[in-house]
Amino acid sequence: ALAATARWGRCVLVGEGGAMTLDASPALIHPSITLMGSWVTSTGHMAELLQRLVVWDLHPEVVVTDRFDIADAQEAYRVADAGASGKVAIVPRTG
Repeated sequence: ALAATARWGRCVLVGEGGAMTLDASPALIHPSITLMGSWVTSTGHMAELLQRLVVWDLHPEVVVTDRFDIADAQEAYRVADAGASGKVAIVPRTG
């Protein structure tokens, strides 16, 4: 997300987990990027963001690397906790 942020843009990281290492001068200072972090947001803001995904033609599902059924939630949490994958999702069964 940060690498795709435009000059003078803003990038917000929401949630927890993982690590990020960067060289602040070329990544933030030279392009004048504002980086903000938030552990969580309100359900009202989440609803607004979901509506805007359609308007902005954004598809966050592309970052989901692992999908698990609810019956495999323990494994899903193990994979997420290991921090070696992208986003982990627990999804309803199909069929």
